[in-house]
Amino acid sequence: MTKLDFFQPEKRESTVEYVINTIKDLLITRKLKPGDMLPSETALAESLNVSRGSIREAMKILSAFGVVEIRRGHGTYIAEPSNKSNIDPFLFNLILSRADAPEMAELRELLESQIVTLVIKKATDEELAKLEQVHNNLKQLCFNGAQNNAQDLVEHELKFHRTLGQATGNVLIEKIYNFVMEFFKPYVEKTYNYPENCKNAVELHENIVMAIKQRDREKALDAIQKSIEEWRLLFNENH
Repeated sequence: MTKLDFFQPEKRESTVEYVINTIKDLLITRKLKPGDMLPSETALAESLNVSRGSIREAMKILSAFGVVEIRRGHGTYIAEPSNKSNIDPFLFNLILSRADAPEMAELRELLESQIVTLVIKKATDEELAKLEQVHNNLKQLCFNGAQNNAQDLVEHELKFHRTLGQATGNVLIEKIYNFVMEFFKPYVEKTYNYPENCKNAVELHENIVMAIKQRDREKALDAIQKSIEEWRLLFNENH
């Protein structure tokens, strides 16, 4: 079977979505792998029974997600894992699922509950010290009047969650968690537009960090629950 044989037309909702979903499925089933060159635009259009315009539009979207790399004059390739913008097939599937904010909040709650459990169980004292330092950096920014630079606060907030994910020692959980937090980034940005929200976020983080340092799972889970509920309240107030 040639690579072109993988691309067979099926029933679909829209041509661009169909092309994207076809690539997604081939990535998940490993029929396409990093570094593979895709058939030409014309060949893909014929195989999928869509227009070349639909192929071009789909490739632009896939390129924006870092799934493919368009090399001018050389063709289109599945991006290599070393490419920092590359998205794992599983995470790509999450992106295309069109999950809404409440669903993502539920996923975040589930993840963070497991994350703090793993961190308490597996993290070294050095990793916990790093998490506390990242939290203290955010705290310092917040209480030193950095509310005027919301972007710095947002970056430190996300760094806190990345550090928390790293401390699990589980690369898959870390990647999924990073993706979930990227989804929340626009909401985090809105949160830090208000000084009182900054101080509230720091207090919630403080409770999480202290519970983890004490290796107290029940306290940590309670702190996570309060943090999620706080986010839900903020979200509902803005929608």
